[in-house]
Amino acid sequence: MRAVGLITEYNPFHAGHEYHLEQAKAMSGAETAIAVMSGNFVQRGVPAMYDKWKRAQAAVQNGVDLVIELPVAFSIQPGPFFAKGAVQILLAAGVDTIVFGAEHAQWDFMKLARTVRDVTTHSDEFHNYQTTYASNFNTVLMDKLGVTINEPNDLLGLSYALAVLELDAQDQVALMPLQRQGSGYHATQISDEDFASASGIRHVLKNGLPKEKLSQQLPTGTQQLLMEAPFLDYEPNMWNLLHYKVLTTPVEQLESIYQLNDGLAYRLLETVEKNAESKQIDWNVFMQQFKSKRYTYSRLQRSILYLLLNVSEIEMKVALKQPYIRPLAFNANGQLWLKHGRKNFTLPIIGKVDQNNLKGLLKLDFRAGRLYNMLRSNSDEKPQDTKRQPYRKQ
Repeated sequence: MRAVGLITEYNPFHAGHEYHLEQAKAMSGAETAIAVMSGNFVQRGVPAMYDKWKRAQAAVQNGVDLVIELPVAFSIQPGPFFAKGAVQILLAAGVDTIVFGAEHAQWDFMKLARTVRDVTTHSDEFHNYQTTYASNFNTVLMDKLGVTINEPNDLLGLSYALAVLELDAQDQVALMPLQRQGSGYHATQISDEDFASASGIRHVLKNGLPKEKLSQQLPTGTQQLLMEAPFLDYEPNMWNLLHYKVLTTPVEQLESIYQLNDGLAYRLLETVEKNAESKQIDWNVFMQQFKSKRYTYSRLQRSILYLLLNVSEIEMKVALKQPYIRPLAFNANGQLWLKHGRKNFTLPIIGKVDQNNLKGLLKLDFRAGRLYNMLRSNSDEKPQDTKRQPYRKQ
């Protein structure tokens, strides 16, 4: 039995993801589909609209065989770290193919990655700190290769290929790009004729627009999720937590937080103090005030999350060296894969959570789960990482 790997956020699972799943099995010839999915926080540095358990359950109800959590240390990172963690976990779980969406599926991403690795290793352009890394990156690529990689799925595809090279896994796993269909990654318009983006679906839910607009975009399992679980409106509580944290912490301690250095701690303090009298705030306006030319919005949002999680440089470095396999949901096929494959898994597998896990491998994810629940309006939500069992589809 063979397995194909999918690297996902499922925020939420929609018709485009269903197409990805169907095509991945067809392209790879695999009988089992294993998704590595971001937990309660996604790569942009914000909470997922529904918690990891509900999103994993929806994925399995819609045809994924096994959902494994991407630990928060990897899920709230830029592409290279995000990709490396996901690829490591899929390799450890025994997949031999990874199928990913791409805006330019005709590209040979492994060939491109080999060239990029050489170019970025020897170029001085990456020491230009007045612009973002992405800008420097594309300046070099255009100069050396005559190509620009600035579409989000293409960038992730390149990151997956670079991760395969770094892990020396070219003989273990094949990368298969799948042409992205439907709306653009950031598009917010919903059309019955195209696959909507996750951004568009979140836009409808966040702004209280009629959910009937989504009927053609969401498989049955996701529609059930939307009826049963409220959408997470995190911004008011995030502002309150950030406001308190920044104004009660000496700036020298703020600088000890992972990636809150090089003047960012002082900039954050100034921005918070500017809004110190506000009980509520428009989060987008706040982020525009915090923004600088050097950093992207996602990078700055992640910095805020690192602060709220109280992650130090050392703690993050340790966590990035300790990936693990934690199943969140599976069907009979996925359970069979776990049963027969676990003796060959090359990473620790976490089933039942105990105190050793909470103080060790799950330490950062445990904090992230607590923060996620603090961002909810309903304080009675049960803990995210204790007294939980993976969802089993009967």
